[in-house]
Amino acid sequence: MMIVSGVIGLLCYGMPSKKVIVEGQETTRVRIGFVVVFVAYIVFFIGFRDRVLDTGTYINSFKSMPTDFTELFIYLEAIDNGKVFYFLSAVFKMFISDNYYAWLFFLALVSCGCLFRTLYKYSVDFPLTAYLFIANATFTWLLNGTRQFLVVCVLFGFADWIIEGKKIRYILLTLVLSTIHSSAIFMVVIVLFISVNDIFTKKMLFFVAVTVIGTYYSDQVFDFLSESSESLNYADTMGVDGGASILHLIIASVPIVIVLLNYRNVKRIAPQSIKLAINMNLVGICFYFAATFTNGVLVGRMPIYFTVYGLYLLPWVIRNCFTKRSRKVVWVLCAISYFICFYYQMCIAWDGLMYVSKFLKLEFL
Repeated sequence: MMIVSGVIGLLCYGMPSKKVIVEGQETTRVRIGFVVVFVAYIVFFIGFRDRVLDTGTYINSFKSMPTDFTELFIYLEAIDNGKVFYFLSAVFKMFISDNYYAWLFFLALVSCGCLFRTLYKYSVDFPLTAYLFIANATFTWLLNGTRQFLVVCVLFGFADWIIEGKKIRYILLTLVLSTIHSSAIFMVVIVLFISVNDIFTKKMLFFVAVTVIGTYYSDQVFDFLSESSESLNYADTMGVDGGASILHLIIASVPIVIVLLNYRNVKRIAPQSIKLAINMNLVGICFYFAATFTNGVLVGRMPIYFTVYGLYLLPWVIRNCFTKRSRKVVWVLCAISYFICFYYQMCIAWDGLMYVSKFLKLEFL
Protein backbone atom coordinates (compact mmCIF):
# COMPACT_ATOMS: atom_id res chain seq x y z
CA MET A 1 0.00 0.00 0.00
CA MET A 2 2.84 2.36 0.80
CA ILE A 3 4.39 1.83 -2.65
CA VAL A 4 1.09 2.27 -4.49
CA SER A 5 0.23 5.45 -2.58
CA GLY A 6 3.68 6.80 -3.47
CA VAL A 7 3.25 6.01 -7.18
CA ILE A 8 -0.22 7.58 -7.29
CA GLY A 9 1.12 10.60 -5.43
CA LEU A 10 3.94 11.12 -7.93
CA LEU A 11 1.46 10.84 -10.80
CA CYS A 12 -0.78 13.41 -9.11
CA TYR A 13 2.09 15.87 -8.79
CA GLY A 14 3.02 15.32 -12.42
CA MET A 15 -0.46 15.97 -13.81
CA PRO A 16 -2.20 19.35 -14.07
CA SER A 17 -4.69 20.06 -11.29
CA LYS A 18 -8.12 21.59 -11.65
CA LYS A 19 -9.56 24.78 -10.18
CA VAL A 20 -12.44 24.45 -7.73
CA ILE A 21 -14.33 26.65 -5.28
CA VAL A 22 -14.05 25.54 -1.66
CA GLU A 23 -15.54 27.62 1.17
CA GLY A 24 -15.98 30.54 -1.20
CA GLN A 25 -12.32 30.59 -2.27
CA GLU A 26 -10.81 29.47 -5.57
CA THR A 27 -8.21 26.75 -5.10
CA THR A 28 -6.83 23.71 -6.89
CA ARG A 29 -7.36 19.99 -6.45
CA VAL A 30 -5.96 16.87 -8.10
CA ARG A 31 -8.05 15.12 -10.73
CA ILE A 32 -10.79 13.01 -9.19
CA GLY A 33 -9.62 10.00 -11.20
CA PHE A 34 -6.54 9.63 -9.00
CA VAL A 35 -8.73 9.57 -5.89
CA VAL A 36 -10.97 6.91 -7.43
CA VAL A 37 -7.98 4.73 -8.32
CA PHE A 38 -6.50 5.06 -4.83
CA VAL A 39 -9.79 4.26 -3.09
CA ALA A 40 -10.51 1.37 -5.48
CA TYR A 41 -7.10 -0.14 -4.72
CA ILE A 42 -7.74 0.00 -0.97
CA VAL A 43 -11.29 -1.34 -1.20
CA PHE A 44 -10.13 -4.19 -3.45
CA PHE A 45 -7.70 -5.64 -0.92
CA ILE A 46 -9.87 -4.81 2.08
CA GLY A 47 -12.84 -6.55 0.48
CA PHE A 48 -11.03 -9.74 -0.48
CA ARG A 49 -9.49 -10.42 2.92
CA ASP A 50 -10.06 -13.65 4.84
CA ARG A 51 -7.76 -13.40 7.82
CA VAL A 52 -6.17 -10.29 9.25
CA LEU A 53 -6.67 -8.90 12.75
CA ASP A 54 -10.35 -9.34 13.77
CA THR A 55 -11.59 -10.13 10.24
CA GLY A 56 -12.31 -13.73 11.22
CA THR A 57 -14.71 -12.55 13.93
CA TYR A 58 -16.66 -10.44 11.44
CA ILE A 59 -16.78 -13.22 8.85
CA ASN A 60 -18.02 -15.77 11.38
CA SER A 61 -20.61 -13.27 12.55
CA PHE A 62 -21.84 -12.74 8.99
CA LYS A 63 -22.01 -16.47 8.32
CA SER A 64 -24.10 -17.01 11.46
CA MET A 65 -26.65 -14.35 10.54
CA PRO A 66 -30.13 -15.69 9.70
CA THR A 67 -31.65 -15.53 6.22
CA ASP A 68 -35.26 -14.75 7.14
CA PHE A 69 -36.91 -12.10 9.30
CA THR A 70 -38.42 -14.52 11.79
CA GLU A 71 -35.01 -15.83 12.78
CA LEU A 72 -33.52 -12.34 12.48
CA PHE A 73 -35.51 -10.88 15.38
CA ILE A 74 -34.65 -13.87 17.54
CA TYR A 75 -31.01 -13.39 16.55
CA LEU A 76 -31.09 -9.69 17.47
CA GLU A 77 -32.40 -10.44 20.96
CA ALA A 78 -29.06 -12.07 21.73
CA ILE A 79 -27.12 -9.01 20.51
CA ASP A 80 -26.23 -6.53 23.26
CA ASN A 81 -24.59 -3.78 21.21
CA GLY A 82 -24.73 -2.54 17.65
CA LYS A 83 -28.13 -4.03 16.89
CA VAL A 84 -28.67 -1.77 13.86
CA PHE A 85 -25.34 -2.83 12.38
CA TYR A 86 -26.21 -6.50 12.64
CA PHE A 87 -29.77 -5.89 11.43
CA LEU A 88 -28.55 -4.08 8.30
CA SER A 89 -25.89 -6.73 7.74
CA ALA A 90 -28.51 -9.47 7.92
CA VAL A 91 -30.72 -7.54 5.48
CA PHE A 92 -27.71 -7.28 3.16
CA LYS A 93 -27.26 -11.04 3.41
CA MET A 94 -30.94 -11.71 2.69
CA PHE A 95 -31.51 -9.33 -0.22
CA ILE A 96 -28.13 -8.51 -1.78
CA SER A 97 -25.59 -11.29 -1.26
CA ASP A 98 -24.75 -14.01 1.22
CA ASN A 99 -21.10 -13.86 0.14
CA TYR A 100 -19.02 -12.34 2.90
CA TYR A 101 -16.61 -10.82 0.36
CA ALA A 102 -19.48 -8.74 -1.01
CA TRP A 103 -20.34 -7.63 2.52
CA LEU A 104 -16.75 -6.67 3.33
CA PHE A 105 -16.56 -4.81 0.01
CA PHE A 106 -19.71 -2.89 0.88
CA LEU A 107 -18.45 -1.88 4.33
CA ALA A 108 -15.10 -0.79 2.90
CA LEU A 109 -16.75 1.15 0.07
CA VAL A 110 -19.08 3.07 2.38
CA SER A 111 -16.27 3.83 4.83
CA CYS A 112 -13.76 4.94 2.21
CA GLY A 113 -16.39 6.80 0.20
CA CYS A 114 -17.38 8.96 3.15
CA LEU A 115 -13.82 9.41 4.36
CA PHE A 116 -12.25 10.41 1.07
CA ARG A 117 -15.16 12.61 0.06
CA THR A 118 -14.23 15.02 2.84
CA LEU A 119 -10.47 14.54 2.47
CA TYR A 120 -10.62 15.32 -1.25
CA LYS A 121 -12.70 18.43 -0.66
CA TYR A 122 -10.55 19.99 2.05
CA SER A 123 -7.01 18.68 1.51
CA VAL A 124 -4.70 21.15 -0.24
CA ASP A 125 -2.26 18.30 -0.94
CA PHE A 126 -4.21 15.10 -1.56
CA PRO A 127 -1.14 12.94 -2.39
CA LEU A 128 0.30 13.77 1.03
CA THR A 129 -3.07 13.10 2.65
CA ALA A 130 -3.26 9.69 0.97
CA TYR A 131 0.30 8.95 2.11
CA LEU A 132 -0.57 9.90 5.71
CA PHE A 133 -3.63 7.63 5.58
CA ILE A 134 -1.29 4.69 4.99
CA ALA A 135 1.79 5.81 6.93
CA ASN A 136 0.04 6.61 10.21
CA ALA A 137 -1.82 3.27 9.98
CA THR A 138 -5.29 4.79 9.72
CA PHE A 139 -6.05 2.18 7.04
CA THR A 140 -5.78 -0.60 9.63
CA TRP A 141 -9.11 0.53 11.06
CA LEU A 142 -10.65 -0.93 7.90
CA LEU A 143 -9.21 -4.27 9.03
CA ASN A 144 -9.82 -4.05 12.76
CA GLY A 145 -12.62 -2.25 14.54
CA THR A 146 -14.55 -2.11 11.26
CA ARG A 147 -17.88 -1.31 12.88
CA GLN A 148 -16.57 1.70 14.79
CA PHE A 149 -14.58 2.99 11.82
CA LEU A 150 -17.72 2.83 9.69
CA VAL A 151 -19.34 5.25 12.14
CA VAL A 152 -16.22 7.43 12.21
CA CYS A 153 -16.16 7.70 8.42
CA VAL A 154 -19.86 8.50 8.06
CA LEU A 155 -19.59 11.26 10.67
CA PHE A 156 -16.46 12.59 8.96
CA GLY A 157 -18.23 12.44 5.62
CA PHE A 158 -20.87 14.81 6.96
CA ALA A 159 -18.41 17.25 8.58
CA ASP A 160 -19.88 19.89 6.25
CA TRP A 161 -22.90 20.02 8.54
CA ILE A 162 -20.71 21.22 11.42
CA ILE A 163 -19.02 23.81 9.20
CA GLU A 164 -22.38 25.04 7.91
CA GLY A 165 -23.77 25.34 11.43
CA LYS A 166 -26.22 22.45 11.05
CA LYS A 167 -25.28 20.93 14.39
CA ILE A 168 -28.75 19.65 15.28
CA ARG A 169 -28.82 17.64 12.07
CA TYR A 170 -25.32 16.33 12.82
CA ILE A 171 -26.30 15.38 16.38
CA LEU A 172 -29.32 13.46 15.11
CA LEU A 173 -27.02 11.59 12.73
CA THR A 174 -24.69 10.86 15.65
CA LEU A 175 -27.54 9.47 17.73
CA VAL A 176 -28.59 7.20 14.87
CA LEU A 177 -25.02 5.99 14.37
CA SER A 178 -24.65 5.30 18.10
CA THR A 179 -26.99 2.35 17.48
CA ILE A 180 -24.22 0.95 15.27
CA HIS A 181 -21.38 1.69 17.70
CA SER A 182 -22.14 3.22 21.08
CA SER A 183 -18.85 5.14 21.34
CA ALA A 184 -20.36 7.69 18.92
CA ILE A 185 -22.55 9.04 21.73
CA PHE A 186 -19.60 11.00 23.12
CA MET A 187 -19.49 13.03 19.91
CA VAL A 188 -22.75 14.73 20.88
CA VAL A 189 -21.04 16.64 23.69
CA ILE A 190 -18.03 17.55 21.56
CA VAL A 191 -20.11 18.77 18.61
CA LEU A 192 -22.18 21.06 20.83
CA PHE A 193 -19.14 23.02 21.89
CA ILE A 194 -16.70 22.64 19.02
CA SER A 195 -16.05 25.87 17.11
CA VAL A 196 -15.46 26.47 13.42
CA ASN A 197 -14.98 30.23 13.84
CA ASP A 198 -12.15 30.24 16.36
CA ILE A 199 -9.47 27.92 17.69
CA PHE A 200 -8.71 26.86 21.26
CA THR A 201 -11.75 28.61 22.80
CA LYS A 202 -12.13 28.39 26.58
CA LYS A 203 -15.58 26.85 26.29
CA MET A 204 -14.32 24.11 23.99
CA LEU A 205 -11.28 23.37 26.15
CA PHE A 206 -13.49 23.07 29.23
CA PHE A 207 -15.84 20.59 27.64
CA VAL A 208 -12.94 18.66 26.13
CA ALA A 209 -11.63 18.20 29.66
CA VAL A 210 -15.05 17.14 30.95
CA THR A 211 -15.54 14.68 28.10
CA VAL A 212 -12.10 13.12 28.48
CA ILE A 213 -12.60 12.72 32.24
CA GLY A 214 -16.05 11.26 31.67
CA THR A 215 -14.69 8.81 29.11
CA TYR A 216 -11.85 7.83 31.46
CA TYR A 217 -14.36 6.67 34.06
CA SER A 218 -16.98 5.43 31.62
CA ASP A 219 -15.94 1.77 31.85
CA GLN A 220 -16.96 1.79 35.52
CA VAL A 221 -19.94 4.15 35.30
CA PHE A 222 -21.55 3.11 32.02
CA ASP A 223 -21.42 -0.65 31.71
CA PHE A 224 -23.71 -0.51 28.70
CA LEU A 225 -20.98 1.25 26.74
CA SER A 226 -18.30 -1.39 27.25
CA GLU A 227 -18.47 -3.50 24.11
CA SER A 228 -16.58 -6.45 25.49
CA SER A 229 -16.24 -8.79 22.54
CA GLU A 230 -14.95 -6.26 20.04
CA SER A 231 -12.96 -4.30 22.60
CA LEU A 232 -11.04 -7.32 23.86
CA ASN A 233 -10.35 -8.44 20.31
CA TYR A 234 -9.10 -4.98 19.51
CA ALA A 235 -6.77 -4.89 22.46
CA ASP A 236 -5.36 -8.34 21.80
CA THR A 237 -4.88 -8.20 18.04
CA MET A 238 -3.46 -4.72 17.82
CA GLY A 239 -1.13 -5.15 20.74
CA VAL A 240 -1.59 -1.61 22.00
CA ASP A 241 0.97 -0.69 24.61
CA GLY A 242 2.27 2.45 26.27
CA GLY A 243 4.98 2.97 23.67
CA ALA A 244 2.52 2.84 20.80
CA SER A 245 0.17 5.23 22.61
CA ILE A 246 2.99 7.69 23.17
CA LEU A 247 3.91 7.45 19.48
CA HIS A 248 0.31 8.21 18.50
CA LEU A 249 0.26 11.12 20.94
CA ILE A 250 3.43 12.60 19.44
CA ILE A 251 2.21 12.18 15.85
CA ALA A 252 -1.15 13.79 16.58
CA SER A 253 0.53 16.68 18.43
CA VAL A 254 2.79 17.78 15.57
CA PRO A 255 0.21 19.88 13.63
CA ILE A 256 -1.06 21.48 16.85
CA VAL A 257 2.46 22.45 17.94
CA ILE A 258 3.08 24.08 14.56
CA VAL A 259 -0.25 25.91 14.80
CA LEU A 260 0.63 27.21 18.27
CA LEU A 261 3.95 28.54 16.95
CA ASN A 262 2.03 30.35 14.19
CA TYR A 263 -1.09 31.10 16.21
CA ARG A 264 -1.87 34.64 15.05
CA ASN A 265 -1.28 33.92 11.39
CA VAL A 266 -3.30 30.70 11.48
CA LYS A 267 -6.17 32.36 13.33
CA ARG A 268 -6.26 35.07 10.66
CA ILE A 269 -6.06 32.99 7.47
CA ALA A 270 -7.48 29.57 8.38
CA PRO A 271 -10.85 28.75 6.78
CA GLN A 272 -13.59 27.17 8.87
CA SER A 273 -12.68 23.64 7.77
CA ILE A 274 -9.15 24.09 9.11
CA LYS A 275 -10.32 25.66 12.38
CA LEU A 276 -12.62 22.67 12.81
CA ALA A 277 -9.71 20.31 12.08
CA ILE A 278 -7.47 22.09 14.58
CA ASN A 279 -10.06 21.88 17.35
CA MET A 280 -10.90 18.27 16.54
CA ASN A 281 -7.24 17.32 16.49
CA LEU A 282 -6.82 18.94 19.90
CA VAL A 283 -9.64 16.79 21.26
CA GLY A 284 -7.94 13.71 19.80
CA ILE A 285 -4.69 14.64 21.54
CA CYS A 286 -6.52 14.87 24.86
CA PHE A 287 -7.90 11.36 24.42
CA TYR A 288 -4.49 10.03 23.37
CA PHE A 289 -3.02 11.62 26.49
CA ALA A 290 -5.66 9.90 28.64
CA ALA A 291 -5.14 6.59 26.83
CA THR A 292 -1.38 6.76 27.37
CA PHE A 293 -1.84 6.63 31.14
CA THR A 294 -4.73 4.20 31.39
CA ASN A 295 -5.65 0.75 30.13
CA GLY A 296 -9.22 1.84 29.40
CA VAL A 297 -10.08 0.41 25.98
CA LEU A 298 -12.87 2.90 25.35
CA VAL A 299 -10.52 5.85 25.92
CA GLY A 300 -8.06 4.32 23.47
CA ARG A 301 -10.77 3.92 20.84
CA MET A 302 -12.01 7.52 20.94
CA PRO A 303 -9.14 9.46 19.24
CA ILE A 304 -9.91 8.11 15.76
CA TYR A 305 -13.09 10.23 15.68
CA PHE A 306 -10.88 13.32 15.77
CA THR A 307 -7.48 12.42 14.35
CA VAL A 308 -8.93 11.73 10.88
CA TYR A 309 -9.14 15.52 10.60
CA GLY A 310 -5.36 15.60 10.85
CA LEU A 311 -5.16 13.90 7.45
CA TYR A 312 -6.08 17.18 5.76
CA LEU A 313 -4.87 19.49 8.54
CA LEU A 314 -1.16 18.64 8.31
CA PRO A 315 -0.87 19.35 4.53
CA TRP A 316 -2.52 22.75 5.10
CA VAL A 317 -0.19 23.52 8.01
CA ILE A 318 2.89 22.65 5.94
CA ARG A 319 1.72 24.84 3.06
CA ASN A 320 0.68 27.86 5.14
CA CYS A 321 3.00 27.93 8.16
CA PHE A 322 6.34 27.79 6.34
CA THR A 323 8.10 29.76 3.64
CA LYS A 324 8.24 28.42 0.08
CA ARG A 325 11.83 27.33 0.58
CA SER A 326 11.39 25.70 3.98
CA ARG A 327 8.08 23.96 3.20
CA LYS A 328 9.82 21.63 0.73
CA VAL A 329 12.27 20.59 3.41
CA VAL A 330 9.46 20.14 5.92
CA TRP A 331 7.48 18.07 3.39
CA VAL A 332 10.43 15.70 2.89
CA LEU A 333 11.07 15.47 6.63
CA CYS A 334 7.38 14.72 7.14
CA ALA A 335 7.42 11.92 4.56
CA ILE A 336 10.57 10.37 6.06
CA SER A 337 9.34 10.67 9.66
CA TYR A 338 6.01 9.06 8.88
CA PHE A 339 7.72 6.25 7.00
CA ILE A 340 9.85 5.55 10.09
CA CYS A 341 6.72 5.59 12.27
CA PHE A 342 5.01 3.24 9.81
CA TYR A 343 7.92 0.81 9.98
CA TYR A 344 8.00 0.95 13.79
CA GLN A 345 4.26 0.45 14.11
CA MET A 346 4.01 -2.39 11.61
CA CYS A 347 7.25 -4.27 12.12
CA ILE A 348 8.12 -3.64 15.76
CA ALA A 349 5.03 -2.66 17.77
CA TRP A 350 2.65 -5.04 15.96
CA ASP A 351 5.26 -7.49 14.63
CA GLY A 352 3.64 -7.38 11.19
CA LEU A 353 0.08 -7.85 9.93
CA MET A 354 -0.65 -11.29 8.52
CA TYR A 355 -2.92 -10.70 5.50
CA VAL A 356 -4.61 -13.78 4.03
CA SER A 357 -6.88 -13.80 0.98
CA LYS A 358 -8.06 -17.18 -0.27
CA PHE A 359 -9.68 -15.59 -3.32
CA LEU A 360 -6.49 -13.76 -4.35
CA LYS A 361 -4.30 -16.63 -3.12
CA LEU A 362 -2.22 -14.21 -1.07
CA GLU A 363 -0.62 -14.70 2.32
CA PHE A 364 1.94 -12.24 3.58
CA LEU A 365 2.88 -9.95 6.44
